[in-house]
Amino acid sequence: MQSYFFSRNDAIDKIEDKFKSTYVNGSYWDAFGDLLDDVFLPNHSGLHEIIKSEEGEYLKFYSFIELNKADFNRAVKLIRDYIAKQQNLTEWQKMAKVVWEDIAEPYIIQDARYEVNPEYNNGQSN
Repeated sequence: MQSYFFSRNDAIDKIEDKFKSTYVNGSYWDAFGDLLDDVFLPNHSGLHEIIKSEEGEYLKFYSFIELNKADFNRAVKLIRDYIAKQQNLTEWQKMAKVVWEDIAEPYIIQDARYEVNPEYNNGQSN
């Protein structure tokens, strides 16, 4: 199965330049989905529900679009912290890390909601 990562940058005026896409190998995309499960379940199920709201047998759609600024930055921090704590990664975990660091994160840091050093509230809103 093939997967694509899409991004939109509203700071760009020309409509044809606003959208970008990147091909992601299906196995890597599945590994990234498992990483999201590991990060957000069970303690952050609200974030999980928003990010992985559209998922089926053939459609695996992960989106940060519906997150407000605070939850967006909280999700980014949770993912980064989870990856940083991992030791002796399996091949599957390495694949998920590649998707985050090489594909998703470069788009994430261009998002208007992204904060380099966000105020992180350990409370659970989602």
